[in-house]
Amino acid sequence: MTSPASSSSLLQMANCTIRFGGLTAVSELNLSIGQRELVGLIGPNGAGKTTVFNLITGVYQPTSGQINFEDKSTARLNPHQLTRRGIARTFQNIRLFASLSVFDNVRAATQLHRAHGIRDALWRGRSFHDSEKTVETEVMELLEVFQLGKHRDKLAVSLPYGDQRRLEIVRALATRPKLLLLDEPAAGMNPTEKVELMKLIQFIEEKYQISVLLVEHDMQVVMGICRRIIVLDYGVKIAEGNPEEVRKNPKVIEAYLGEEPV
Repeated sequence: MTSPASSSSLLQMANCTIRFGGLTAVSELNLSIGQRELVGLIGPNGAGKTTVFNLITGVYQPTSGQINFEDKSTARLNPHQLTRRGIARTFQNIRLFASLSVFDNVRAATQLHRAHGIRDALWRGRSFHDSEKTVETEVMELLEVFQLGKHRDKLAVSLPYGDQRRLEIVRALATRPKLLLLDEPAAGMNPTEKVELMKLIQFIEEKYQISVLLVEHDMQVVMGICRRIIVLDYGVKIAEGNPEEVRKNPKVIEAYLGEEPV
């Protein structure tokens, strides 16, 4: 089996367990993601994948165990603080700002790293206007890179489904993450859109030199782009390795992939 990332990992989850009443959603999970890694997290419905995302992003705190990001504990940090630290995510159900334009959806994400406060906004001095120009340039560069510039003034919800997915990823990138969590980005996409999504994720990893953790049910997407795959079943890690190792693992076949080859 492929060994997990070394002690220089960007993210480390050590013996993490979370319980909701009498239900153990994730049990004694050890998971690590190295610098510039593209890792897949798979498993049947109810395996605990989204719970893992919620643990990493501070929505939940583990009942036991520890999570470190860049060798610093994430304990008691909320999602906003962890986003500032460099962890961004998308959601299985698209969560764009429905009443905002494409441009403003991305612009809102850039506010996380702006130094100006309410006083600057009220006075609207030269530094404020210079900052606004910088933000506009940054947003438009992102939109153009992802072929959304021509839609800048449209309402985000008016875009085709595939473009909305892309916009959500662009908005996450606008927070300048070091680790990007993608929660079922291929959900609802047709085969052509899935191929484009695979290229997009690989492009993001290479261009922005960040790590990506991908939760996805479409095995062609996961096996096609992830170098390492972690498999959960009922909150327990049952396998970890490269795509070929995972594909042939008897526990994975029994729990998830079925008897037919992927």
